[in-house]
Amino acid sequence: MLRAGAIAGVFIAHEVTLSHIQPLSALLGSGVELFFVLSGFLIGRIYFRSSLQSGFSPWHFWRSRWLRTIPPYFAALGLYYVADRALLQPPQPELPWYYCLFLQNYLGMTGFGPSWSLCVEEHFYLLLPLVIFAVDRSLGRKSLYYLLPITFFVPTLFRVIFLQVMHLSPPAWYFMTHFHADELIAGLWLAYLFVEYPAIFTSLRRPAIWVSPLAPIVCLMSPLFTGRPAYVLGIYWDTLFGIGFAAWLRCAYDFQWQPVQLSARTIRRAVQGLALCSYSIYLTHTTIDVLVRSWLTDWHRGVGKTGLVMMVTFAVGVLFYFLFERSAILMRDRIEGYHRSKQQAIQPAASTA
Repeated sequence: MLRAGAIAGVFIAHEVTLSHIQPLSALLGSGVELFFVLSGFLIGRIYFRSSLQSGFSPWHFWRSRWLRTIPPYFAALGLYYVADRALLQPPQPELPWYYCLFLQNYLGMTGFGPSWSLCVEEHFYLLLPLVIFAVDRSLGRKSLYYLLPITFFVPTLFRVIFLQVMHLSPPAWYFMTHFHADELIAGLWLAYLFVEYPAIFTSLRRPAIWVSPLAPIVCLMSPLFTGRPAYVLGIYWDTLFGIGFAAWLRCAYDFQWQPVQLSARTIRRAVQGLALCSYSIYLTHTTIDVLVRSWLTDWHRGVGKTGLVMMVTFAVGVLFYFLFERSAILMRDRIEGYHRSKQQAIQPAASTA
């Protein structure tokens, strides 16, 4: 449900002009930060569980993540290129080579705006096994109980030092991974507790209820910083969102909705479908939005035009899921199944020898 809410917030924030309602716009736009918390929890839970199995290696983790995320990403890059070069006039600047290596959040964003957050996540996937492996070997896995909460404040420290103390603010600092990893680390710590200390994870439910209003409160405060330098709020924005959205995740984890009525079951399936297609919708929505609006320049701006743009954009995202993302998932599962069966065949042979 949180995943569906996150993509719905980002989608609406990008499709509808809400600048006159700044707190609502900020809350909807913060769906990306909620995505980061969810990714940290889901991917962290996968890593911590699988790393306890015999024969696990970081390569197994990377292979699974890259087969899941990179094929749809390159398909979305292709869609962006076709839409931009063949259909938009005048075309935008070409995407540089480093878009293929997820370096655009450092080397420069020239287009395909949603990709900055994918860079942050891919960097997280790459570093997670290396860092945890080093901690395992040097300090032991139990030390993560204290290290992860401390690490959560490292991006905040970077922002304070570079932006507030040294007044060094690169033009795209907000997109850079080391400035924007708070929420991923918050989700990762919850995942660690879930796997290693389930009793503590359970006990966090009551504190999470009290902390959960933090994210809306931060959004309500955002008008107070209008006209000031962006870093004034940005320094602590992600810190507070990381804590608040981690509380949302902990509260939502215990939520069980098993509707009986047909209308409620239909809503539940719709929410599940939206969550299922969220990655594809996120990858494609800005590309299709610009494209459709370029075709409807003669239409009067209003509810009708916005509704049509939203419906077409959403439909393309769903279609993209079935054409590309689902195919990538099936390919990943087939490859992973092959490697599992091969490993299972080797183990009995080794034991009999």
